[in-house]
Amino acid sequence: MRVVGSCSTSSDRAEVRDTAAAWTGRVNTVTARTDRVDVDTLLIRPDGRVAWALPTGRNLDATTLVRALGTWFGQPA
Repeated sequence: MRVVGSCSTSSDRAEVRDTAAAWTGRVNTVTARTDRVDVDTLLIRPDGRVAWALPTGRNLDATTLVRALGTWFGQPA
């Protein structure tokens, strides 16, 4: 069974793409438009629930994103 999640960002954030790159094949990184103004990036689990969020205007704390990626999608490739 292949588990695929999504790391969606409302702006093209290279640091998010770079961090999630180790999970290529299990996590797709996309840039998407949304009406939400309170979050900039979402890590969405395969069941559609949000596993991690980066509030708008905040700097990426890669440690928390890596922890969430590891929890939901296993060790990086």
